[in-house]
Amino acid sequence: MIIKMKQITSLLALLILTTGVTVAQVTLSEKRERDRVYNQGIELIQNGDVYAASEYFSRCLEIDNTFAPAYLQRARISIDQGLNDAAEGDLDRALGFDNNLGEAWFYKGYLVLGTDRSGEALELFNRAIQLGFEDPFAYYLRGLVHLGEGAETEALKDLNKAIELKPDFAIAYHDRAGIKREVGDYQGALFDYKTATDIDPEFSLAFNNMGSIKILMGDYEGGIRDYTRAVELDPDMYLAYNNRGCARYQMGDYEAALEDFNLAVLLYGSFSVAKMNKANTLAKQNDFETALELLNETITEQTEEALLFVNRGLIRELTGDKKGACSDWQKAYELGYTGVAEYLEECN
Repeated sequence: MIIKMKQITSLLALLILTTGVTVAQVTLSEKRERDRVYNQGIELIQNGDVYAASEYFSRCLEIDNTFAPAYLQRARISIDQGLNDAAEGDLDRALGFDNNLGEAWFYKGYLVLGTDRSGEALELFNRAIQLGFEDPFAYYLRGLVHLGEGAETEALKDLNKAIELKPDFAIAYHDRAGIKREVGDYQGALFDYKTATDIDPEFSLAFNNMGSIKILMGDYEGGIRDYTRAVELDPDMYLAYNNRGCARYQMGDYEAALEDFNLAVLLYGSFSVAKMNKANTLAKQNDFETALELLNETITEQTEEALLFVNRGLIRELTGDKKGACSDWQKAYELGYTGVAEYLEECN
């Protein structure tokens, strides 16, 4: 259930009442000392000494335990250290003393992403932005939440804004490219992937995905170059080996394709797609026996993968085993792959 913002505010207010924070009056001289200590903490963060900075923010709160910015800064450090419970406690205290602290709402949203409370993230990010927290990461993460909910238009707006605020935001270009690809804007996707790799020349996933866009646009040689760059940057990227193998298959370079599929399977032994592609390549070379052996083995490991049955059926048909082919297509249909309906018509 998504907790509405009004409910969240009331819950935070209740939390403050039960944390045991006793509010004391702060003199002008104490405020000056508080600000001095706080600014020293900020300077330490800028110099990379976050551990010492956290101690300064704690000292700041000893002087004035109502000073919301110090709770916020200490929470940020806790998040960096993986101390999420401590961070959330400090964020709640910060918001209890200053409910309009947009950055604190943002980090509240950040903390619930990927948890069983992730449904709250969108409203938390909305609140942060409404309060004027114009941060590229706020728009970026809200865009990802929109994307996860299937709201591509809203996601695209947020990613556009994130890039406007941070023109060198490589991951935002990459994810925006994914949306453009889904709607068929291949040229726009290619531009964004290229921009991402220009910003971050070691962005292996962007090279892989840029290669896939080039394949969709018919540029197989360009796609192979990008896949090759991806595996140079990340030799364990089995997806790129599989993708390069598919491109080489389409170009008729079956031996090179087999090498890539073998590497993909070596890196990820349960990669059924690469095994299926390898079997199809073997069949293309008329090695039906080895192809069927591989598919039989793979189907034994993954009995619910419809495409494995589809492809084994096609290879069985090539060997003259029409009965076996029809049996496989029927199984694929039962597993939900309705694309074999036309094949099954031939079996009647």
